[in-house]
Amino acid sequence: MSQDLASQQQSTDSSIATFTSSLVFNVAVTIGIFVAFDILRKRNKKVYEPRTYLVPESNRSEPLPPGLFAWILPVLKISDEEVIKRIGLDSYMFLRFMKLFMILFAIFSIFGLAVLLPINSVNQGDNQGLEKFTIGNIRDEKRLWSHVIFTWLFSGIIMYALYREFNTFIRLRHEYHTTDEYRNSPRATTILVTGIPKELNNSESLKALFDIFPGGVKRIWLNRDPSKLAKATAKREAIVNNLEGAATNYIIQYAKDSTKPEFRESNVENGNSPNIKRPQHSSKLPIIGKKVDSLETYSNDLNDINHQISELQKNPNDFKRLNSAFIQFNDYVGAQLAATSTVPKLINISPDDIIWENLNLTSKQKMIRRVISLSVVIGIVIIWMSAVTFVAGISTLSELAKLKPLKFLEGLNNAEGNLKVLVGIIQGILPAVALNILMMILVIVLRFLSRFEGSVTNSGVDLSLQSKYYFHLVMNVLLVTTFANGILQSLPKLVNNPTQSIEILANNLPRASTFFLTYILLTITACALEIFQIGPLIMNFIFKKFLVKTPRKIWELEKTMPFQDWGTGFPPHIMIASIGIVYSTIQPIILPIVTLHFALYYLVYRHQFLYVYDKLNQTGGLLFPKAIYQVFTGIYIFQLTLTGLMFLNGG
Repeated sequence: MSQDLASQQQSTDSSIATFTSSLVFNVAVTIGIFVAFDILRKRNKKVYEPRTYLVPESNRSEPLPPGLFAWILPVLKISDEEVIKRIGLDSYMFLRFMKLFMILFAIFSIFGLAVLLPINSVNQGDNQGLEKFTIGNIRDEKRLWSHVIFTWLFSGIIMYALYREFNTFIRLRHEYHTTDEYRNSPRATTILVTGIPKELNNSESLKALFDIFPGGVKRIWLNRDPSKLAKATAKREAIVNNLEGAATNYIIQYAKDSTKPEFRESNVENGNSPNIKRPQHSSKLPIIGKKVDSLETYSNDLNDINHQISELQKNPNDFKRLNSAFIQFNDYVGAQLAATSTVPKLINISPDDIIWENLNLTSKQKMIRRVISLSVVIGIVIIWMSAVTFVAGISTLSELAKLKPLKFLEGLNNAEGNLKVLVGIIQGILPAVALNILMMILVIVLRFLSRFEGSVTNSGVDLSLQSKYYFHLVMNVLLVTTFANGILQSLPKLVNNPTQSIEILANNLPRASTFFLTYILLTITACALEIFQIGPLIMNFIFKKFLVKTPRKIWELEKTMPFQDWGTGFPPHIMIASIGIVYSTIQPIILPIVTLHFALYYLVYRHQFLYVYDKLNQTGGLLFPKAIYQVFTGIYIFQLTLTGLMFLNGG
């Protein structure tokens, strides 16, 4: 009996220390980062307000007023119509997604804290700490009916809200496609046709095929493989950069020497320009190669490469013909009807969005690549499961220490003072950080696979990446972490009482909610880092101070703007929404924290889209319906999880 009480006390201390450490750490860091952002934002407009001067005047935002947190109200006051005009439909629908779930979880928080929290904790089991507020603490099976009712109520509210948002998206997308600005743009009247058979891969055949659509064909561009020309232009760009760098260094050296007395004396006495050493470089091998005059050599190289490029440009028809073509129609309607035909085609694309090296892939090649990609994705899921389980184990060290093979860790349960705080940090912060790092590594691999599959546009890669990334998040963050935490915490009791395995799992699976509480708190800190833009801030300083010297490079650095990575934009937040939905009735404390997550991200991304991010790779909002469908995955898991817990509890 005394051992049980000691175990409960350790569990209480562990869960509360874990949550408290994470809460204090993340709140302190978040507030500190927001204050630092407020101090720096007016001193570095290039990083924090580039859209006030770098974008076309019609899309510019008014500069924000100075003062601590004085930027918040102006950012929120801008009307939806103005927001769509400035940032495009993709960004606007992303903001609507954030706002929608902020409102939904705010409503759920009222029900969860006022109704479910007392039901779980008052006059029920003897769980301690945060576990006292979970469904695992209930002993009166009649109380479980409230969780069934709220599960269906929450699910119904979410589905109705998603239905309304989907209809809003359809209306906005229709309005977007019917504006004169869009209808008259080249991207609205041009389609990209891929997989063209050899016998049809000529202007005459394609014109005859597509001229039947209203307005007829205006122009056809047969795509060719200009790899030789591309290599030559890339070489020219490198030579130009080297020449400009050498010239800039020479001018800087001249300016420095001009202030020296001997410079002025030699100039006056001899009537000659001073003897300033001209820049040199190794001609063939670095360091050991023969030194040559950089200005003269690069100038000669530039003349040679210009001549090569001119020769290549004289006969563009000599380039190998690819199995794709751009077809521009005289009328918007003709292009839209052509886009609904059965041939492989794309519409609403811009040249900057095209992945040119994928244009010549056949349907068979793309299919083979997709099979390879799918196989690799499944393999990565399996490998990541082991890594995520290990991370989950770190968050349950206090429970694992009760196992005989891990007795050397039992000192963690008796920790006091600073050591106890350290244990809380290890269990509350380290696992969430490690999991985020694992997901960051994962994104790099998944993006490569999405591009490898053969998509001809970057926006297509983003759509593919969104699906893969969310699939991994569901499998490895939500499902694996839930069961790994629950089972790992149950191991000591399962070893000692294997006949009571169902009851033990019913009590311990809800305990995984503590990990997700700390995980969501960490995402709030990530939200502060998003607005602080520490990466661009540091890189901008380093490039300006040490790496960029020529006027061209300075101009390129000053005009470059960051942009939202749409492939990874939605999935983490769909994941948080799914976690909130699944645990809404299991651990109601999670609801206000999820509400805070969406509230802060809505505010931060509203600022980023209006003042920081460039508008690139627009899909016309196509990422939004995919996000809506993915939310339903969370709803399905919600229903299955509660059904499983009802079964384990004997209900």
